Amino acid sequence: MRVVLETDVSGLGPRNFMQDVFACPDPVICVWDGPKGSSKRREIFPGYKVGRKAPDTGIYNGFHMTQKALEHTKAVQIKVPGYEADDVIALLVRRYAARGQMIAIYSNDYDMMQLVGEFPKNVVCGSKPKENVPAEAVRVYKTWVGDQSDKIPGVKGFGAKWWDENTPAKLQSATEKFLAGDPHWFAGISAPSHVINWVNNNADLVRAYWDIVGFLDVPEDLVTEHTTIGQPDYAKADATLKEFLQ
Repeated sequence: MRVVLETDVSGLGPRNFMQDVFACPDPVICVWDGPKGSSKRREIFPGYKVGRKAPDTGIYNGFHMTQKALEHTKAVQIKVPGYEADDVIALLVRRYAARGQMIAIYSNDYDMMQLVGEFPKNVVCGSKPKENVPAEAVRVYKTWVGDQSDKIPGVKGFGAKWWDENTPAKLQSATEKFLAGDPHWFAGISAPSHVINWVNNNADLVRAYWDIVGFLDVPEDLVTEHTTIGQPDYAKADATLKEFLQ
């Protein structure tokens, strides 16, 4: 939705989105970041998203306008305080994909590719694939190489060059061994000695990267409490948008 609002020069983004929801034959669930959604990850790694440029006020106004209009569509909306949308989406995808249902994630957030990796036959995502990073390796990639957009530095001295020198499977295995406390975790991977030493000396930081790149568990009762189901009424949805766009 942010991409829609940032690239929309016509001002019709929220209306087009609302009309798409009315036209869609499938169930539509819209998940929003909850208030203080980054707080739990910042408890794990204080630098998470710190210094990241915030959207301008127009984007937030667009979010609010769209949410109000969606109240008059069939869309289910979820906004859980203290959690990011990613975590709630992961819970929902795992719930429904495990039952064999097909899920389409309309997001360009690369983190969502982790769910494609978990359920390759049931989940598709609008995020653009990254070269040499299969969906099932997104978490280990971001742990080692980092994520500039979320201000996650990754392993010092490793970078994309050393990622390409290894295979995702080898790095996944090494990471799992490291997190399990195996002192010989680095056997079988290619990395300079100073990188291996940095990892050994910063075990808590590496674990923090791993934890925040993955999805946090969201209590089911909180999701239920903060779920609203829209009541389809095109006239009311249209009137809501006209009120905001006057």
